[in-house]
Amino acid sequence: MSKENENYQLEIAKQVGEPINAQLPVPVEISAIADTFTAEPGEKVWRYTAFDTAVDTILDVESDGSIKPVKRSPTGDAELTFKGLNSKLEYVLIDDILAESDNTQVLARRKASIIRGMDKRELKLILDAVLAKTAGYLPGVDPHEYTVASADDLYDCIMGMKHLVEDYGDGYVLLVGSTVKEKIDTYDKDNASTFNYNVTLTTRLSELGVKVMKVFGKVEVTDGAGEVALMDAKKMVLVAVNSRIAEGKPVKFVRRKVSPDIAKLMGADVDSAQRALIVNPTPVVVAGGSVGNNRLAYGIYGYESIIFTITNPKAICICDATSVV
Repeated sequence: MSKENENYQLEIAKQVGEPINAQLPVPVEISAIADTFTAEPGEKVWRYTAFDTAVDTILDVESDGSIKPVKRSPTGDAELTFKGLNSKLEYVLIDDILAESDNTQVLARRKASIIRGMDKRELKLILDAVLAKTAGYLPGVDPHEYTVASADDLYDCIMGMKHLVEDYGDGYVLLVGSTVKEKIDTYDKDNASTFNYNVTLTTRLSELGVKVMKVFGKVEVTDGAGEVALMDAKKMVLVAVNSRIAEGKPVKFVRRKVSPDIAKLMGADVDSAQRALIVNPTPVVVAGGSVGNNRLAYGIYGYESIIFTITNPKAICICDATSVV
């Protein structure tokens, strides 16, 4: 590779650079409901496999001074398995790069797309596990679920969810699908003719310390299968982020670091980052090409390794609001 080409590659690599902003290391929805950590290469991460259900028992002192013994067993644990995520190898022909007035910005735009897609996939994985009550991410106890009654409206559903988790924490984040968010916004007008008392739903939620966050967007999780919504438009997840029974938020999210040594072997310059964004120099190998596999192009793709677990399901409540929205 000539010195000119080498410098051009480094220029592109520097431009796409480290894809995570230090001020916002995970999607805002994840940071709202989860404590975030990093793991070193090779480091093991564990979760508890059971919920501690021991009753708090304090007895009167016996007249003879005897103390009643009770045997306890350690809570079981299991190692979490990291999940690797990667983008497609996206490439741009050199002729197309040179023809563009913004030049290397062609790949910078693809970088933004890869970052956005990985953020959305991380959030979808967590929401799917919560809404499906996936056993592998839970310590033997499911999140609460509010079942909509025939006389309920949206206000009743949200208050019912809050009442199910308020014994276990406060400082609430309510993640909602797009339809639910629209109905929260229009609730006062929609019900103005039937109100017997002043509700003003958005104000009431704010007074109760409930922060509403709309989950929107789509991501493709299987090649060619089409985009799927991050969250069902008519579902809700309420999270008490200040728990009274466990330290921290009820979800723990971990990214494995990519060390500089491993990054060098990958051809990435990530400086101990949590994601690797790799520039593929010319030529780019395209499998199955009709006129040969080598392309006069630069490529870019992303990789990360993540895991999460739901440590405190008592602080989470889910609801399918289909019948009321």
